[in-house]
Amino acid sequence: MIRTDIETIIMAAGSVPSIIVLRERRGEAPSDAPLRALSIQTGSFEAAAISRGIEGQGTSRPITHDLFISALQALEAKVERVEINRVDGAVFYATVVLAVQRDQETEERALDARPSDALSLAVRTNAPIYVDEDIMNRAGTISYSHDGSADEEIEQFDRFVQNLSPDDF
Repeated sequence: MIRTDIETIIMAAGSVPSIIVLRERRGEAPSDAPLRALSIQTGSFEAAAISRGIEGQGTSRPITHDLFISALQALEAKVERVEINRVDGAVFYATVVLAVQRDQETEERALDARPSDALSLAVRTNAPIYVDEDIMNRAGTISYSHDGSADEEIEQFDRFVQNLSPDDF
């Protein structure tokens, strides 16, 4: 399993799907290898729920993910990790792994979940997000995220634009 973080959320409206991009953590890949990313399509409401969880925005009333976390706490359980562990065509599958206290011991229980729900729970509980290595190899892409400053990127773009000529088009 590869540890990932949510790199970005691309919000869409109407019938166009939103996209959640998971990026491999720097320490997971060899230092000279480019990082991989996995894009997962989801609905706009689901993407908004993940975004609200990242931003820590509360609502006047608990949404389903908040209710689920409250129920887990009442049962002395917690979200241990989230795993994106299967893909079938364009459909991804996830598992929410719970740590459940039983008679002074901790058991793990796995629950089948939609990736969007699993990610919503992960961001609200600060649980790690993992992607199966085979899925990342088959469905992932190379993440070209830039580690430099925004000013440096703007300067590079400015130099590029200044050197353009009509013949370039």
